[in-house]
Amino acid sequence: MTWTAHGAPDERVVVLFHGAPGSRLFVPGPVPAGVRLLTFDRPGYGDQPPHEPRTLADTARQVQRLLDAQDVDRAELIGWSGGGPFAVATAFAMGPRRITSLAIVSAPGPLDEVPGAWDALGDYQRPTAEMSRREPVRSAQAIARHMAPFVAAPSSFLGRGKGADGAVLRDPAVRPMLDAQIAAAVRQGAAGIAADMIAMWQPWGFRLADVSVATRVFHAMQDRHNEQDAHTYAERIPGASLTLWDDCGHLGIVAHWAEVLG
Repeated sequence: MTWTAHGAPDERVVVLFHGAPGSRLFVPGPVPAGVRLLTFDRPGYGDQPPHEPRTLADTARQVQRLLDAQDVDRAELIGWSGGGPFAVATAFAMGPRRITSLAIVSAPGPLDEVPGAWDALGDYQRPTAEMSRREPVRSAQAIARHMAPFVAAPSSFLGRGKGADGAVLRDPAVRPMLDAQIAAAVRQGAAGIAADMIAMWQPWGFRLADVSVATRVFHAMQDRHNEQDAHTYAERIPGASLTLWDDCGHLGIVAHWAEVLG
């Protein structure tokens, strides 16, 4: 398993789940004193060999092995963007005995629980998602074809530095990290994102109401995606809170990193 530790060993351990595509090189901001941040590659990303097919639960087991190897009894989880579903599944699987809190940031939710989620996929993406439940291999091939231009030019996936995320994408203190993490994400082609998408499109194997970890949900109002997902997470995970940001887009985790860390 490929992972990186940021910050000195400390009692407070936070595990960050990168986006889809993404890699362990995604670190939204400085790691303050008193926090040890663990980042890791899901299979098919960075230096982690592909594992196909895989489920959300497979990542939960991956994180459990990481924490066991580090002798970490309790940890906090942050799932950003496409990493959100995997963080939620890990919180469900490991429970409050080992996971003290969960932060979900700008993340898609389960297709079978978020109202209108299937329709929100649109005419282009919905057939591939539907196919993932019948013929996952064909679905992966379709995702790979769509991702081919981004595999050839990884930074193009980040956009042109305009719109709600423009300031973050143009920030010289942040852009090198974003370029490096996306380049690592597609180093093995589209294997990582294809497996990610299929895992999150399929039934999750649990209901949001069964997540028993203290949860905070964050969503940027200038993000064109996942607003209904954010509200669903907050409404269906018992005791969850919802924070809305008016000043940013999908990369709002960068501007609000200190807040997300809590």
